[in-house]
Amino acid sequence: MTTNTLSRPSTGPLSPPPPQGLTVVQRCGSCDRPHGRPRLVEAPGTGVSLAHARGWVAAAAAGGPVGVDVEAVDDADVDWRTAEAVCTGKELAALRSDTHPRRAFLRQWVRKESLVKVGAGTLDEPARLDVPVYGQEPPRWHGWRLLDWGGAEAVGCVAAREEMRLRLLG
Repeated sequence: MTTNTLSRPSTGPLSPPPPQGLTVVQRCGSCDRPHGRPRLVEAPGTGVSLAHARGWVAAAAAGGPVGVDVEAVDDADVDWRTAEAVCTGKELAALRSDTHPRRAFLRQWVRKESLVKVGAGTLDEPARLDVPVYGQEPPRWHGWRLLDWGGAEAVGCVAAREEMRLRLLG
């Protein structure tokens, strides 16, 4: 697997042990199967989030809850049925007026997904997550800070309560 992007928001450097000495585990609190929110065995108070999409990988760590999502950008058209199911009216209006509606949709989607990963909502009703429209409103939602990034091939977002820094590798 190739890592094309890696994010690490934090208020300062994570304390030792070094990253290569950390063990990431995923265990569901309901069924005890290997899925769910990741955690670090050696640093149980550190929030961790992981995401991947078609050759892109994102990882985030913070001193509390953190969520990250990444989506690969392609030339596909927006699936307007999906957009109508997951976006608010305000978000749909922004998508329809954007010169690149697919990219605009993905920008909104990664914001929603990062908030779901911190527990601020669910994917059962994503349209209830009335997140700020990318590029039109401040990147904050009910006390959560949203840090967006993107390039020609991918877009992503990290959600956390604390100030974040972004480091892209690749």
